Formats: sequence, C-alpha cells, structure tokens
Amino acid sequence: MTENIDPRTDAQFKALMQVMQDITSQKVPLVQPHELAARSTLRKLQWIIDDSNALDDSDLIDTCNQARIEIKYLCSIITDLREALAARDRDIRSLQERNNYQSTEIQRLENQVHRAN
Repeated sequence: MTENIDPRTDAQFKALMQVMQDITSQKVPLVQPHELAARSTLRKLQWIIDDSNALDDSDLIDTCNQARIEIKYLCSIITDLREALAARDRDIRSLQERNNYQSTEIQRLENQVHRAN
C-alpha cells in the first residue's frame, strides 16, 4: 500500500506532514493535563444534569451545576498560576543573563586594572 504513495504529490501525505510539522514546532497548543481531566468531568456532569428531571432532582442538578462552576474556576486558577510561573522563570532567566554579563564586565575591568598596575 505504501508503494503507491508519492510524497511529492499525495495530498493526504502532505497534510499529515504539515500537521506533524505544526506539532513539532509547537504551533499547536497542547492541552494541559488538568484541562483534559476537567473537560471529561465537566462533560459527565453535564450528562447527569441533562438526564435528570428538574422537578425530582433539583438538589442534584444544583449541586452538579455548582460543581461545574467550581471546576472551571479551579482550572482558571491553575492556568493563571502556570502563566505566572512561566513569567517568573522568564524574569529569572533575564536576571541571570544580566548577572552573567555584569560578572564578565567586572572581570574584564579587574583585568584591565591589574594590567595597568
């Protein structure tokens, strides 16, 4: 079957290669584990809500809706914390680079002073 595929002209092969390229170059955002788990749980809660009778199970429906809201809120907190950590890591890297530059400059100036004496 693969002997019939010409990678230069086969549209499906080109599309697959483009998708692989996008993933490996990180153009496609990856789903965070907490978001993946939350989606599954939120979907199941919505099914429970949809399958329940509002007259008979109003407390259950209210509890499930509250759980959905809390899960979404917690996911947003986790996402915000991840972004804050990433920003902090960028700041630390920037400070380390500046520190390295300043240390190098100090060493260079000390060498000049030593040579001058």
